Amino acid sequence: MYVRYWGRSGPRIVLVHGGGQGAPTAGERNFAAQQALAERGWQLVVPDRPGHGQSPDPGRPDDAEADGAWVAELLEDGAHLVGHSFGGCVALAAAARRPSAVRSLTLLEPGMHAMATRDPHVRRWLLRAALIMLLSFSAASRARRFMKLVGIPPELQSSDPALLARLGRSLARGRIPNKRTLDDQLAAVRRASIPLLLVTGGWSPAFEATADLAAAAGGGRHALIRTGHHFPQLAAADFNPLIEAFWKESDARRARE
Repeated sequence: MYVRYWGRSGPRIVLVHGGGQGAPTAGERNFAAQQALAERGWQLVVPDRPGHGQSPDPGRPDDAEADGAWVAELLEDGAHLVGHSFGGCVALAAAARRPSAVRSLTLLEPGMHAMATRDPHVRRWLLRAALIMLLSFSAASRARRFMKLVGIPPELQSSDPALLARLGRSLARGRIPNKRTLDDQLAAVRRASIPLLLVTGGWSPAFEATADLAAAAGGGRHALIRTGHHFPQLAAADFNPLIEAFWKESDARRARE
């Protein structure tokens, strides 16, 4: 597994990217706007998940539980943990596995719709996703349609036919946590009193509803940064001060306890 380090001292931050295998965005591109935080005294650990970026193909589909096991190791003796999209599922799995090593947990538009199926917006979103998986004419078509559904900005999309085909195949095979797993993991976060922050971009009612429910289940809060797409972390002028304040607040609370 390939891991980048931005900054060599200060509190440890582990940033877990999303996407399916074949997506052009791995750790560095997902969190490029956060690299400046290394100059503010934070040590950022930015892995490429297995089969993404410069990390080798693991020979298996994307799997939140399997990826969560190695993210848990990156926490070492304590870190703030951030996960985006499917990486939010990975980060949650890691936090539930090693709650004592998590100083705070931030989930950016996490792919946890399975826990919010009572919401009509979520049900419609899941139906559209299922139709894309079942009725696309090719793997590349599946990838293009799913990127539109998920709100991927054009500049972060690929036009390479081989990458699109790989992404389309990985989307059809990925192992997404079910409702019971997500509920159990968020309950573990709440029991451990891990500070929890959900951040969304305000563009999708389905992601907003999911974030509201996840924040409530995990004992956290939901913040909105209006971006019009799936990557709130790209709005660095708003996002970086928000998350830095959350990390400081979480550390201060930990010190008081």
